[in-house]
Amino acid sequence: MNTNKLQFVQTPFCSVEERKKQLREYAKKRRAQNENRDVKEVLLVKNFFRLFEALREEILQNKGAGTRLNAFVYLSYSLEAPTDKLIEGLLARDTLAFCPRLKDGEMQAVEYAEDFSVNRFGIREPIGEATGELMDIAVIPLLAVDERGHRLGYGGGYYDRYLQKQDKTVRVGFCYDFQIVKHVPTEATDERLDYIVTEKRILSPKRKG
Repeated sequence: MNTNKLQFVQTPFCSVEERKKQLREYAKKRRAQNENRDVKEVLLVKNFFRLFEALREEILQNKGAGTRLNAFVYLSYSLEAPTDKLIEGLLARDTLAFCPRLKDGEMQAVEYAEDFSVNRFGIREPIGEATGELMDIAVIPLLAVDERGHRLGYGGGYYDRYLQKQDKTVRVGFCYDFQIVKHVPTEATDERLDYIVTEKRILSPKRKG
């Protein structure tokens, strides 16, 4: 099987919603076949911090001297690209790490700590007070993404709605390389990614137009 691109044939003339559903089903099956996760995780984290170091100086110049970066990072669940070591690396770089929590159908940012609860989807959530601070970088989970930065999530729209309130946040898709596809169906409410980090490469979709 070719693991560089997710091979997928959609049913023609379907609605965007139906095409997204088909792609989600296939992406989950393909992700379940993922091998060598430990090796890929090391490369994923390495590539992320290559990007992070390139972005940090520019962001801090805009924020002002003596400030720290705010990073919003998902807590990985099931077969997602793992983020625990990524969060550890951010904290070691004097960055404030925040993680998502759902409340009343909306996503909040809560500072990372060692105490968690588990929501109805089985996903870890931090315990603590939600912050209204703006995030400098957001690390976003996905099922599939194309090279223009169009992301396929799980269908709840939580990240899209959250990012609409964070218009200056650098959006980073964090995934395995096989999750990059030729085309992701999109709607007007879908937020594009600024960068895509995989174990093999770093892409800058918005530079493609």
